[in-house]
Amino acid sequence: MTRELKWVALAALLCFGVVTIGAAYWAVVRADSLRERSDNARNVIAEQRIRRGAILDRDGEQLAYSEVTETGLARRVYPYPQAAAPVGYYSVTYGTAGIEAAFDAELRGDDQASAWRDLVDDLLHRAPQGSDVRSTVDLDVQLAASEAFGSHSGAVVVAHVPSGRVLAMVSQPNYDPNQLDAAWETLARDVETSPLLNRATAGQYQPGGALQTVVLAAMLAAQSDLSQQGGYVLNSEVPDVDTPVRVNGLELTCLPGTPSRPLTLAEAYLFGCPAPFARAMESGLTPGHLWERLDALGLLTSPVLSGFTTAAGSPPPLLHDETPSEELVAALTGQGDLTVTPLQMLQVIAAIANQGNAVPLHLVDAVRAPGSSEWESLELPARRPALLRADVASAVRLTMLQASAQSPYVSQARLGDLVLYGHSALAYGGPDATPYVWFAGFADVTESDQPEAVAVVVVIESEDDPALAAQVAGAALAAAVGVE
Repeated sequence: MTRELKWVALAALLCFGVVTIGAAYWAVVRADSLRERSDNARNVIAEQRIRRGAILDRDGEQLAYSEVTETGLARRVYPYPQAAAPVGYYSVTYGTAGIEAAFDAELRGDDQASAWRDLVDDLLHRAPQGSDVRSTVDLDVQLAASEAFGSHSGAVVVAHVPSGRVLAMVSQPNYDPNQLDAAWETLARDVETSPLLNRATAGQYQPGGALQTVVLAAMLAAQSDLSQQGGYVLNSEVPDVDTPVRVNGLELTCLPGTPSRPLTLAEAYLFGCPAPFARAMESGLTPGHLWERLDALGLLTSPVLSGFTTAAGSPPPLLHDETPSEELVAALTGQGDLTVTPLQMLQVIAAIANQGNAVPLHLVDAVRAPGSSEWESLELPARRPALLRADVASAVRLTMLQASAQSPYVSQARLGDLVLYGHSALAYGGPDATPYVWFAGFADVTESDQPEAVAVVVVIESEDDPALAAQVAGAALAAAVGVE
């Protein structure tokens, strides 16, 4: 009996040893991996206790804030779902997007974290508090653009020039970030409309006629002396201006309402005629020069939005002297391999409005620490490179001003005494040649010696009336500059 008891005791000791070693392994060696598991209930509760800072618009209106529930845990509240594109969402289960993602560390309070603060929070059982973030969004402009967009699919981006403050960003179809957790499965499965995709920063669109602004700038830049030849290039009559251009099975023509008379290059631009741009190489432009313009204007790389990760389409094949003529025509008419985001197009328009210089596009300009009343401004890129020669930008601006006066489409964006510069265009994308309408332009809001403007880009999917995009742009510009 004694011998049997010894074996039982030995077995018990061995089992206890195995349990002890296992516990030590998981408590010491694998402790970090256990803590980091997404299904760790302590992590979930700790995350829900964090009082994320508020996201405010430029005038102090709350766009997102944390509300403490009866359980003592926090939930995120979004008073204006129409601002989901710039603000994004926060979910314990599904992560973050938009400003919530780009400034997650500040909103969580990680930027203020220290061992001493963590110790005090633990001793006082105090929930971690994040910093507030001040966005550049103007809620009035955001709501005006969203309302004007209605139920259409597409995007709108509005920015101040030269500061680069993004005043509004709309992406449709939208979603309600207050209902994100409940609706996630439906939203994520909706591949056809992709409501979770921010079309303003990541939507890949065929530029089509919207690329005429870039091609026009390249044609002007190819002139050795623009002061002598620019007027001649813009104001000379273009032969066969209304000749249809055939590209990849499409027949591209001038916009409806184009007068049946000889047109200059400037008039061809304002009426969206593709033929003069398809023949741009005849004006002295080379494939290499066109490629350089696409690259310099940021159409071949991800757009820059300070603090954010943005997207760009797959780089198109390099254009060179041996590029087949049909590929060159496709590239020149915006119906080739190049796709662009509205944010990329905004970079181009902002540079034209800013005498050819880039602007530092950004959606957040300051952070306020917990308990503080002082905002700390964020550092923005100091370098603002020239994307276009000043004389080229000036010539394009004048052509866009002419378009606002004479184009039946661009003029739809002009309200009151607004000094408008713009371009309306039509594009076709995808295997079904789905039509898109574009508006790209800006309003002059200069009140001092320092030139200022508000730039806007609109793209509307599955529509073929450019007036619709211009009307949305006009509503956004009117809200931005206070035109009734």
